[in-house]
Amino acid sequence: METKNLELMERAPVPKAILTLSIPTLLSTIVSLLYNLTDTYFIGLLDDPIQLGAISLAFPVFMVIQAIGNVFGNGAPSYVSRCLRAGNLIEARRTGAVAVYISTAATIIMTALYFVFLEPILKMLGTSPDTLGPTRKYVQIVLSFSVFMTLQAVLPALLRSEGKVKEAVIGMVIGTGLNIVLDPVFILVLGQGVAGAAWATIIGNVFAVAYYLSIYLRGKTSLSVYPRDFKPSRRILSEVLKIGLPSSISQIIMSFSNIMMNNLASGYGDYVISAYGVAGKLTTMVFMITIGYISGYMPFAGYNYGAGRYKRMLSAMKFSLISGTGVCLVLLIPFLWLAPGFLRLFTSDPQIIDVGVQFLRAYAWVVPFMAVQMTVMCTFQAVGDGVRSMLINLGRQLLFYIPFLYLFNRLWGLTGLLYAQTGADICVTILAVLIGLPLLHKLSKTSEKGETLESYPADQVPINNA
Repeated sequence: METKNLELMERAPVPKAILTLSIPTLLSTIVSLLYNLTDTYFIGLLDDPIQLGAISLAFPVFMVIQAIGNVFGNGAPSYVSRCLRAGNLIEARRTGAVAVYISTAATIIMTALYFVFLEPILKMLGTSPDTLGPTRKYVQIVLSFSVFMTLQAVLPALLRSEGKVKEAVIGMVIGTGLNIVLDPVFILVLGQGVAGAAWATIIGNVFAVAYYLSIYLRGKTSLSVYPRDFKPSRRILSEVLKIGLPSSISQIIMSFSNIMMNNLASGYGDYVISAYGVAGKLTTMVFMITIGYISGYMPFAGYNYGAGRYKRMLSAMKFSLISGTGVCLVLLIPFLWLAPGFLRLFTSDPQIIDVGVQFLRAYAWVVPFMAVQMTVMCTFQAVGDGVRSMLINLGRQLLFYIPFLYLFNRLWGLTGLLYAQTGADICVTILAVLIGLPLLHKLSKTSEKGETLESYPADQVPINNA
């Protein structure tokens, strides 16, 4: 880790350090979201609810592919940061190589299974006779190049773990810029519809991955993607998986909850699926922007936790909670006042707009509290507590959202479906506060005693001592 990054972690004022780490990551997240919005926007210009619905129906497949990348894109950086702080460069390099090669192998296996069971999967997604064909086209193209999607999650995450946020953002800008340029060409000029959207996304991913690999191969990073450093160990896999699996499992469960939502929504008509898909873009934007902002806090917290600087870590947590909540309050504006205009960007169908606005207004209730659950979750990830991190991650979907979908639908019909995610987020925020307070109390007591972990040997990375 470069000297300036060490100074940022160790000596810079907490607000400056968090913002320095968060803003580039936030910009990266926004750029990533533009990836997804661009496809939907240009498909919306076709004014074809069937193709718009196909994009929404294919989204769970997209999420499962991303989940594989996130196992290592979220799990490896946390351990790499702690290894670098402990001066264990060899372990950090091996962790990076393990993340790259195992995530690639897992994606190839997953892709093969997808193609074997493609037809049953398409039916499970909730496709109707009208949406089956367009959904199949989109899914087949995305699956064929899924390895690049995985690597685009893993490679920049490893760069961010050693403070190379600028390089991570540049690659994201390259991919998104190409996607924005190519979408209208493939979708509108060449008339390929959803297939064109898929091709534009894949080409953007390929060029972004090529850029990231050039950084590693030119030795511009402390980490490695060379086969000689691929030496998996029980410790590396344990440290990576205990942090990466919770978020990945959460994303997979989120994918299945989307499938369940689409199947329930199909009972009210394809227009409801389209409305949920478009409105869901904004809710996803808010969720991902919040994560993007708070994720800048996580490596800072992990580094200072590993160094035994608990007071500095607690200051960062407080700043993250306050400033993150401020960001969420700003993000509330589109839900309360701009919802109809947002929907009209993607469709002119009055039914889709009406249902989409209802969904956004329902979700507005929980937007101000998103930073709370994200900060607590990132704190548990930073200290290596995968169990409680997983509990918050799974709480949104498995513990609350999926049961609420069926319960609310049975009690209140379509309105119940639209409020299911709102109810789930309220519950998981309460859960995050309840399980986060004991950790906060323990760190506060340790900080007051002036205890530190500086006595750990260089090859012993402190894990889960909170």
